[in-house]
Amino acid sequence: MKKLFIVFLLLSQVSSLWAVDLLDLRVFPLFDKSSVLFEGVIVSNSYKSEGTGLRDKISGLRSKWLNSGKVTVESGNQKVTAAIKDGEFSGIIEVTSLASFTISVSHDSKILYAENFGFPANADFIIVSDIDDTILVTEVTSRLKMAYNSMFKGVDKRKAVGGTPDFYREIGEGATGMGKPHFVYLSSSPAFLSRSLKKFLIRNKFPPGTLVLKKSLTSGDHDHHKTGWLKRILEKYNKKPMLLFGDSGEKDPFIYRSFVESREDLALVKGIVIHEVTARSEKIESLREFRNFLLEKFKIPLIHWSKIDELKQRMRDDGLLK
Repeated sequence: MKKLFIVFLLLSQVSSLWAVDLLDLRVFPLFDKSSVLFEGVIVSNSYKSEGTGLRDKISGLRSKWLNSGKVTVESGNQKVTAAIKDGEFSGIIEVTSLASFTISVSHDSKILYAENFGFPANADFIIVSDIDDTILVTEVTSRLKMAYNSMFKGVDKRKAVGGTPDFYREIGEGATGMGKPHFVYLSSSPAFLSRSLKKFLIRNKFPPGTLVLKKSLTSGDHDHHKTGWLKRILEKYNKKPMLLFGDSGEKDPFIYRSFVESREDLALVKGIVIHEVTARSEKIESLREFRNFLLEKFKIPLIHWSKIDELKQRMRDDGLLK
Protein backbone atom coordinates (compact mmCIF):
# COMPACT_ATOMS: atom_id res chain seq x y z
CA MET A 1 0.00 0.00 0.00
CA LYS A 2 2.84 2.37 0.82
CA LYS A 3 4.34 1.99 -2.67
CA LEU A 4 0.96 2.55 -4.30
CA PHE A 5 0.52 5.71 -2.22
CA ILE A 6 3.89 6.96 -3.44
CA VAL A 7 2.78 6.38 -7.05
CA PHE A 8 -0.38 8.43 -6.59
CA LEU A 9 1.61 11.15 -4.83
CA LEU A 10 4.02 11.35 -7.76
CA LEU A 11 1.16 11.37 -10.22
CA SER A 12 -0.36 14.35 -8.46
CA GLN A 13 2.95 16.21 -8.42
CA VAL A 14 3.90 15.59 -12.04
CA SER A 15 0.93 17.31 -13.64
CA SER A 16 2.67 19.68 -16.03
CA LEU A 17 5.50 17.77 -17.61
CA TRP A 18 8.41 19.14 -19.50
CA ALA A 19 8.84 18.69 -23.20
CA VAL A 20 8.30 16.83 -26.43
CA ASP A 21 9.86 13.38 -26.23
CA LEU A 22 10.04 10.12 -28.13
CA LEU A 23 8.48 7.27 -26.14
CA ASP A 24 9.26 4.49 -28.57
CA LEU A 25 11.14 3.83 -31.79
CA ARG A 26 10.70 0.51 -33.57
CA VAL A 27 12.89 -0.37 -36.54
CA PHE A 28 12.31 -3.12 -39.11
CA PRO A 29 15.21 -4.05 -41.39
CA LEU A 30 14.23 -4.32 -45.07
CA PHE A 31 16.73 -6.95 -46.09
CA ASP A 32 16.29 -6.65 -49.86
CA LYS A 33 16.69 -2.85 -49.90
CA SER A 34 19.52 -2.00 -47.42
CA SER A 35 16.95 0.22 -45.73
CA VAL A 36 14.89 0.20 -42.59
CA LEU A 37 11.29 1.02 -41.83
CA PHE A 38 10.96 3.18 -38.72
CA GLU A 39 7.87 3.85 -36.61
CA GLY A 40 7.78 6.18 -33.62
CA VAL A 41 5.50 7.22 -30.77
CA ILE A 42 5.97 10.86 -29.75
CA VAL A 43 4.42 12.85 -26.89
CA SER A 44 4.09 16.54 -26.11
CA ASN A 45 4.71 16.70 -22.36
CA SER A 46 7.16 14.16 -21.07
CA TYR A 47 9.93 14.12 -18.50
CA LYS A 48 12.77 11.66 -19.04
CA SER A 49 16.22 11.59 -17.53
CA GLU A 50 17.18 8.13 -18.76
CA GLY A 51 13.73 6.84 -19.57
CA THR A 52 13.84 3.80 -17.28
CA GLY A 53 13.22 5.05 -13.72
CA LEU A 54 9.90 5.23 -11.84
CA ARG A 55 9.50 8.95 -12.48
CA ASP A 56 10.09 8.40 -16.18
CA LYS A 57 7.53 5.61 -16.31
CA ILE A 58 4.92 7.72 -14.53
CA SER A 59 5.69 10.57 -16.91
CA GLY A 60 5.17 8.23 -19.86
CA LEU A 61 1.93 6.96 -18.34
CA ARG A 62 0.54 10.51 -18.11
CA SER A 63 1.94 12.02 -21.27
CA LYS A 64 -0.17 13.23 -24.20
CA TRP A 65 0.32 12.57 -27.90
CA LEU A 66 1.91 15.21 -30.07
CA ASN A 67 -0.87 15.60 -32.60
CA SER A 68 0.88 17.32 -35.50
CA GLY A 69 4.17 18.61 -36.83
CA LYS A 70 7.20 16.81 -38.27
CA VAL A 71 10.27 14.95 -37.08
CA THR A 72 13.64 14.61 -38.77
CA VAL A 73 15.09 11.12 -38.88
CA GLU A 74 18.79 10.70 -39.70
CA SER A 75 21.14 7.79 -40.32
CA GLY A 76 24.66 8.45 -41.56
CA ASN A 77 24.36 11.03 -44.33
CA GLN A 78 20.70 10.19 -44.97
CA LYS A 79 17.94 12.44 -43.69
CA VAL A 80 14.16 12.19 -44.06
CA THR A 81 11.21 14.03 -42.56
CA ALA A 82 8.07 12.32 -41.32
CA ALA A 83 4.71 13.84 -40.47
CA ILE A 84 3.26 13.32 -36.99
CA LYS A 85 -0.36 12.30 -36.59
CA ASP A 86 -1.93 11.43 -33.23
CA GLY A 87 1.48 10.82 -31.70
CA GLU A 88 2.78 8.52 -34.42
CA PHE A 89 5.09 8.83 -37.42
CA SER A 90 6.72 6.41 -39.84
CA GLY A 91 8.93 6.24 -42.89
CA ILE A 92 11.82 4.47 -44.64
CA ILE A 93 15.48 5.46 -44.57
CA GLU A 94 18.56 4.01 -46.23
CA VAL A 95 21.41 2.82 -44.00
CA THR A 96 25.05 2.22 -44.85
CA SER A 97 25.01 -1.31 -43.42
CA LEU A 98 22.30 -3.31 -41.65
CA ALA A 99 25.06 -4.81 -39.50
CA SER A 100 25.71 -1.47 -37.75
CA PHE A 101 23.96 1.88 -37.98
CA THR A 102 22.54 4.65 -35.84
CA ILE A 103 19.18 6.37 -36.11
CA SER A 104 18.45 9.72 -34.48
CA VAL A 105 15.11 11.50 -34.23
CA SER A 106 14.86 15.30 -33.93
CA HIS A 107 12.00 17.72 -33.41
CA ASP A 108 12.42 21.48 -33.82
CA SER A 109 16.17 20.93 -34.34
CA LYS A 110 16.47 19.17 -30.97
CA ILE A 111 17.60 15.55 -30.90
CA LEU A 112 15.04 13.59 -28.91
CA TYR A 113 16.56 10.14 -29.16
CA ALA A 114 19.33 8.16 -30.83
CA GLU A 115 19.84 4.42 -30.92
CA ASN A 116 22.41 2.01 -32.37
CA PHE A 117 21.16 -1.00 -34.31
CA GLY A 118 22.65 -4.14 -35.80
CA PHE A 119 20.82 -6.78 -37.82
CA PRO A 120 21.83 -9.77 -39.95
CA ALA A 121 22.38 -8.99 -43.62
CA ASN A 122 19.47 -11.27 -44.44
CA ALA A 123 17.00 -13.47 -42.59
CA ASP A 124 15.73 -16.91 -43.57
CA PHE A 125 12.90 -16.95 -41.05
CA ILE A 126 11.32 -14.84 -38.32
CA ILE A 127 11.22 -15.50 -34.58
CA VAL A 128 8.25 -13.76 -32.97
CA SER A 129 8.73 -13.79 -29.20
CA ASP A 130 6.54 -12.49 -26.43
CA ILE A 131 8.43 -10.85 -23.56
CA ASP A 132 6.59 -11.00 -20.21
CA ASP A 133 7.06 -14.47 -18.66
CA THR A 134 8.38 -15.79 -21.96
CA ILE A 135 11.87 -14.30 -21.56
CA LEU A 136 11.35 -11.75 -18.73
CA VAL A 137 10.04 -12.77 -15.29
CA THR A 138 6.96 -10.57 -14.80
CA GLU A 139 4.39 -12.79 -13.02
CA VAL A 140 1.51 -11.82 -15.31
CA THR A 141 -0.88 -14.20 -13.53
CA SER A 142 -0.94 -11.69 -10.63
CA ARG A 143 -1.94 -8.17 -11.66
CA LEU A 144 -0.36 -6.63 -8.55
CA LYS A 145 2.95 -8.45 -9.02
CA MET A 146 2.97 -7.63 -12.71
CA ALA A 147 2.40 -3.92 -12.02
CA TYR A 148 5.07 -3.91 -9.29
CA ASN A 149 7.65 -5.67 -11.48
CA SER A 150 6.95 -3.45 -14.50
CA MET A 151 6.80 -0.09 -12.70
CA PHE A 152 8.96 -0.33 -9.58
CA LYS A 153 11.75 -2.74 -10.42
CA GLY A 154 14.78 -1.24 -12.12
CA VAL A 155 16.23 -2.84 -15.23
CA ASP A 156 19.15 -4.24 -13.25
CA LYS A 157 16.72 -6.01 -10.90
CA ARG A 158 14.62 -7.71 -13.59
CA LYS A 159 15.43 -11.37 -14.23
CA ALA A 160 15.38 -13.29 -17.48
CA VAL A 161 13.47 -16.56 -17.62
CA GLY A 162 16.07 -19.20 -16.83
CA GLY A 163 18.20 -20.20 -19.81
CA THR A 164 16.43 -18.06 -22.41
CA PRO A 165 19.25 -15.56 -23.19
CA ASP A 166 21.72 -18.36 -24.05
CA PHE A 167 19.08 -20.31 -25.93
CA TYR A 168 17.97 -17.35 -28.04
CA ARG A 169 21.59 -16.67 -28.91
CA GLU A 170 21.95 -20.31 -30.00
CA ILE A 171 18.90 -19.91 -32.23
CA GLY A 172 20.38 -16.70 -33.63
CA GLU A 173 23.54 -18.63 -34.54
CA GLY A 174 21.62 -21.26 -36.50
CA ALA A 175 20.64 -23.94 -33.95
CA THR A 176 17.29 -24.58 -35.62
CA GLY A 177 18.84 -25.60 -38.92
CA MET A 178 16.47 -23.18 -40.67
CA GLY A 179 19.13 -20.56 -41.30
CA LYS A 180 19.47 -17.06 -39.87
CA PRO A 181 16.49 -15.57 -38.01
CA HIS A 182 15.33 -12.05 -37.42
CA PHE A 183 13.86 -11.59 -33.93
CA VAL A 184 10.69 -9.60 -33.35
CA TYR A 185 9.93 -9.08 -29.66
CA LEU A 186 6.16 -8.61 -29.60
CA SER A 187 4.57 -7.44 -26.34
CA SER A 188 1.39 -5.77 -25.12
CA SER A 189 3.43 -3.57 -22.78
CA PRO A 190 2.86 0.15 -23.46
CA ALA A 191 5.32 2.28 -25.42
CA PHE A 192 6.52 4.20 -22.35
CA LEU A 193 8.26 0.98 -21.20
CA SER A 194 10.24 0.76 -24.44
CA ARG A 195 13.54 2.05 -23.08
CA SER A 196 13.36 -0.21 -20.02
CA LEU A 197 12.65 -3.28 -22.14
CA LYS A 198 15.40 -2.44 -24.64
CA LYS A 199 17.89 -2.10 -21.79
CA PHE A 200 16.74 -5.46 -20.41
CA LEU A 201 17.32 -7.14 -23.79
CA ILE A 202 20.77 -5.58 -24.15
CA ARG A 203 21.79 -6.23 -20.54
CA ASN A 204 20.92 -9.93 -20.87
CA LYS A 205 22.50 -10.18 -24.33
CA PHE A 206 19.42 -11.31 -26.19
CA PRO A 207 19.88 -11.25 -29.97
CA PRO A 208 19.18 -7.84 -31.52
CA GLY A 209 15.76 -7.49 -33.06
CA THR A 210 12.70 -5.31 -33.45
CA LEU A 211 10.72 -4.46 -30.31
CA VAL A 212 6.98 -3.96 -30.90
CA LEU A 213 4.79 -2.57 -28.10
CA LYS A 214 1.30 -1.15 -27.76
CA LYS A 215 0.96 2.59 -28.18
CA SER A 216 -0.57 2.91 -24.69
CA LEU A 217 -2.26 0.87 -21.98
CA THR A 218 -5.65 1.66 -23.51
CA SER A 219 -4.86 1.41 -27.22
CA GLY A 220 -6.62 -1.83 -28.07
CA ASP A 221 -6.75 -5.15 -26.26
CA HIS A 222 -4.04 -7.77 -25.95
CA ASP A 223 -5.60 -10.16 -28.52
CA HIS A 224 -6.11 -7.64 -31.33
CA HIS A 225 -2.68 -6.06 -30.78
CA LYS A 226 -0.84 -9.37 -31.12
CA THR A 227 -3.02 -10.85 -33.85
CA GLY A 228 -2.78 -7.67 -35.91
CA TRP A 229 0.98 -7.53 -35.58
CA LEU A 230 1.47 -11.19 -36.47
CA LYS A 231 -0.27 -10.47 -39.77
CA ARG A 232 1.73 -7.28 -40.33
CA ILE A 233 5.04 -9.03 -39.60
CA LEU A 234 4.17 -11.74 -42.10
CA GLU A 235 3.43 -9.09 -44.72
CA LYS A 236 6.56 -7.04 -43.94
CA TYR A 237 8.82 -10.04 -44.45
CA ASN A 238 7.28 -11.47 -47.61
CA LYS A 239 5.82 -14.49 -45.90
CA LYS A 240 9.05 -15.84 -44.45
CA PRO A 241 8.56 -18.88 -42.17
CA MET A 242 7.88 -18.10 -38.51
CA LEU A 243 8.52 -19.65 -35.10
CA LEU A 244 6.23 -18.29 -32.36
CA PHE A 245 7.30 -18.08 -28.70
CA GLY A 246 4.94 -17.22 -25.83
CA ASP A 247 3.74 -18.23 -22.39
CA SER A 248 0.68 -19.78 -20.77
CA GLY A 249 0.07 -16.89 -18.36
CA GLU A 250 -2.27 -14.94 -20.60
CA LYS A 251 -3.62 -15.79 -24.07
CA ASP A 252 -0.62 -16.59 -26.25
CA PRO A 253 -1.67 -20.21 -26.99
CA PHE A 254 -5.13 -19.05 -28.12
CA ILE A 255 -3.76 -16.14 -30.15
CA TYR A 256 -1.19 -18.33 -31.91
CA ARG A 257 -3.72 -21.08 -32.58
CA SER A 258 -6.15 -18.53 -34.05
CA PHE A 259 -3.36 -17.12 -36.22
CA VAL A 260 -2.55 -20.61 -37.54
CA GLU A 261 -6.20 -21.30 -38.31
CA SER A 262 -6.46 -18.06 -40.29
CA ARG A 263 -3.54 -18.87 -42.62
CA GLU A 264 -3.93 -20.43 -46.03
CA ASP A 265 -0.25 -21.38 -46.32
CA LEU A 266 0.25 -23.48 -43.21
CA ALA A 267 3.92 -24.08 -44.03
CA LEU A 268 4.64 -20.51 -42.89
CA VAL A 269 4.29 -21.42 -39.20
CA LYS A 270 6.98 -23.95 -38.29
CA GLY A 271 6.10 -24.30 -34.62
CA ILE A 272 4.73 -22.74 -31.44
CA VAL A 273 6.70 -22.72 -28.18
CA ILE A 274 4.90 -21.97 -24.90
CA HIS A 275 6.57 -21.41 -21.53
CA GLU A 276 4.49 -22.91 -18.71
CA VAL A 277 4.11 -20.28 -15.99
CA THR A 278 1.60 -22.21 -13.88
CA ALA A 279 1.51 -25.82 -12.76
CA ARG A 280 -2.31 -25.89 -12.67
CA SER A 281 -3.39 -29.24 -14.10
CA GLU A 282 -6.15 -27.75 -16.26
CA LYS A 283 -3.65 -25.37 -17.92
CA ILE A 284 -1.24 -28.22 -18.68
CA GLU A 285 -4.06 -30.36 -20.03
CA SER A 286 -5.25 -27.50 -22.21
CA LEU A 287 -1.76 -27.17 -23.72
CA ARG A 288 -1.67 -30.91 -24.42
CA GLU A 289 -5.02 -30.66 -26.17
CA PHE A 290 -3.75 -27.70 -28.20
CA ARG A 291 -0.67 -29.68 -29.20
CA ASN A 292 -2.70 -32.71 -30.33
CA PHE A 293 -5.12 -30.51 -32.28
CA LEU A 294 -2.39 -28.56 -34.11
CA LEU A 295 -0.41 -31.68 -34.96
CA GLU A 296 -3.41 -33.64 -36.20
CA LYS A 297 -5.06 -30.86 -38.20
CA PHE A 298 -2.13 -28.70 -39.36
CA LYS A 299 1.05 -30.77 -38.75
CA ILE A 300 2.38 -27.87 -36.63
CA PRO A 301 4.06 -28.79 -33.33
CA LEU A 302 3.21 -26.93 -30.13
CA ILE A 303 5.86 -27.37 -27.47
CA HIS A 304 5.20 -26.43 -23.84
CA TRP A 305 8.02 -26.34 -21.34
CA SER A 306 9.07 -25.32 -17.83
CA LYS A 307 12.84 -26.03 -17.94
CA ILE A 308 15.17 -25.01 -20.74
CA ASP A 309 16.74 -28.48 -21.18
CA GLU A 310 13.25 -29.92 -21.51
CA LEU A 311 12.48 -27.33 -24.19
CA LYS A 312 15.59 -28.16 -26.19
CA GLN A 313 14.88 -31.89 -26.15
CA ARG A 314 11.26 -31.42 -27.20
CA MET A 315 12.30 -29.13 -30.04
CA ARG A 316 14.80 -31.76 -31.20
CA ASP A 317 12.09 -34.41 -31.05
CA ASP A 318 9.87 -32.26 -33.27
CA GLY A 319 12.64 -31.41 -35.72
CA LEU A 320 12.91 -27.76 -34.71
CA LEU A 321 16.42 -27.97 -33.27
CA LYS A 322 19.58 -29.64 -34.52
